[in-house]
Amino acid sequence: MPTPDGPASTVQTPVAWRALAAAFTAVVLWGTLPVLRGLAPGVPALQLTALALAFAAVTESVRVAAGPWPVASVRAPSWPWLLGLAAALVGAVAFYFAGLALAPPARVTLITYTWPLLFVVAGEWRAGGRLTRRILAGALTAFAGAALLVLDSRGAAFAGAPAGYALGLLAGVCWTGYSLGLQHGRTAAPAFFPRLFMAGGALAALLHLAVEPTAWPLAPDAWAAAAVIGVGPYGLAFVAWGHGVRHGPARTVGAMSYAVPVVATTLLVGLGMADPGWRLAAGTLLVVGGIALTGRR
Repeated sequence: MPTPDGPASTVQTPVAWRALAAAFTAVVLWGTLPVLRGLAPGVPALQLTALALAFAAVTESVRVAAGPWPVASVRAPSWPWLLGLAAALVGAVAFYFAGLALAPPARVTLITYTWPLLFVVAGEWRAGGRLTRRILAGALTAFAGAALLVLDSRGAAFAGAPAGYALGLLAGVCWTGYSLGLQHGRTAAPAFFPRLFMAGGALAALLHLAVEPTAWPLAPDAWAAAAVIGVGPYGLAFVAWGHGVRHGPARTVGAMSYAVPVVATTLLVGLGMADPGWRLAAGTLLVVGGIALTGRR
């Protein structure tokens, strides 16, 4: 997922409105991931990651060949840097998919999407070696929300599966590493994303063969989930978000990334895949509010 930062502008032109529409489309597509993962419950995380990134590579290759299309602003196409980004992307996707299978999906999603907070904290630390009180307050607020999500009604730790929450947090750390790597390179050619997805798909496939059993043959629902994930959240959403980042108002587009866990949680509750309750509502508000507070300029 690209970084939540972009050029400063104001919402005064049709171009800016189209950019906001593109960013909103990406947010909605990312919010569907927990539901799509639920369509392939028997597929191991790395296998599903490999299939989804393969579909994403095909989608991006077709888009680039068909051009001209808006291309996301990305960075230096050196092979070590590309492989590092691919490893971070595979970790982010696979840890998230694995976490969704082990713990309540809405809670795992909220914990994973503390990544914009981690990104801001890491960026501030790299830039000046110190964190402001506003950033610390936002961090504490968001992690208070995460703590509320993993406690049961008696205050005991880890309602559900602790491994699922840990994997969700690892996914967020990987998204942060991916975003930092994407931010600190040079501008890349349009073929960057197809290469990134192909490298990530190949790496995920190798890791799958090494550490996971293979689910085969796949049910039609599982094939459909892998295809939709690759075409939408890990294909078109990257391009749409890149267009929003380059042409939309920075603060508005950046703030829209905080809506991903809200969209995901709303979908899960609406489809009966998550139980509504005060802990889920309060945790959502605290996580998103803390991230938004930290990301304010």
